[in-house]
Amino acid sequence: MSFFFETIAIPFWFIVFVVGSATPLWLKWYKKFHDKFIATGVLQKKFRRAKSVAEMKVDILKKATDNWNENSELSGFSGSKVQKKKHVKKSIDQVKKHNIKSVLKVLAEHGEIGVLPRSISDVTGITIIDTKNALSYLIEKKYAEEINSTNGVKYYLTSLGRKYCVNKKYIDN
Repeated sequence: MSFFFETIAIPFWFIVFVVGSATPLWLKWYKKFHDKFIATGVLQKKFRRAKSVAEMKVDILKKATDNWNENSELSGFSGSKVQKKKHVKKSIDQVKKHNIKSVLKVLAEHGEIGVLPRSISDVTGITIIDTKNALSYLIEKKYAEEINSTNGVKYYLTSLGRKYCVNKKYIDN
């Protein structure tokens, strides 16, 4: 035997007890290991052999032909009718339209000096959140731009916004 067993006498019942009491824990660990690595295929991917160049070319070609058959508008061979997606224009409710028009008018009045969101909110009587939503919409449509200054973020009318305001007669040339 070994030195350990000769110096310390371990009863056989104690060894059986340790193995028996640890078995449920080992089974739980194995189940977690199995669920995480074996069932998902992570372990298999780690130890899988690398594909050859020919196999990779075949895979790429297969993916390309599958994608072509599914998404091709020119494919008349499949017999399926491809429908083009129509862009649905988002409708804006009347309150938001009114807020956007009010904010745009204030931006047009102040022109070159720029306006803070708080002052727009004070002039129009709209809450600051609704004012910021209107400003973000105008920025998205390229009618306004934001510039950081020492006083905070100021908003200015862009050339596109100026043209729109002139057409709607919010400002004169």
